[in-house]
Amino acid sequence: MMPPWHSTKRPTLPSLSLQPQTSPAAVFGLSIGVRNSIVSGMELKDGSSVVADLTTIGRKTGAPRTVELRFLYLNGNYYATSSKVEGKHWCQNMIRNPAVEITVNGTKLACHATRVGDDSLRRRILTLRDTPPQLNRVVFEIAPDP
Repeated sequence: MMPPWHSTKRPTLPSLSLQPQTSPAAVFGLSIGVRNSIVSGMELKDGSSVVADLTTIGRKTGAPRTVELRFLYLNGNYYATSSKVEGKHWCQNMIRNPAVEITVNGTKLACHATRVGDDSLRRRILTLRDTPPQLNRVVFEIAPDP
C-alpha cells in the first residue's frame, strides 16, 4: 500500500506559449554598448555562452569531425577552451588545419581558428567563461569568415 502523500498521478502542466524574447534595452530604446549577433533568430551578446557544434578536418583522415562544445561569444568571435591540446583531437585538428565550421542554433558558419597567444585576452576569456576562472586552460579563437 502506498503512503497517502505518494501519488502515481502526474501533475499536468499548463501549455506554454513560446514568444521571442525582447531584451529590456530594446523595449526601452536603450543603447547599452553591447555588440550583438543574430544567429537563426537567437541573439548573442558579448560575454554570452553558447553550445554549438565545431567541425574540424581530421589531421590523419582528412574527414570532417564534429564535436559539441561550449563557446564564449565576444566581439563577433567564438572562443573555445580546453584543459590541454595533447589528446584532444579537435584541438590538434584545428592546429593542423585552421579552416573550421561551427553550427550555432542550426546556422553553419565557416570560420578560421587560431590559438590565443595574447595572455590578457586569454585571461579575459577564461574569466568570463568560468567562476572561478580556470586560468590554466588553452583558448582558441574561432572567427567567422567575412
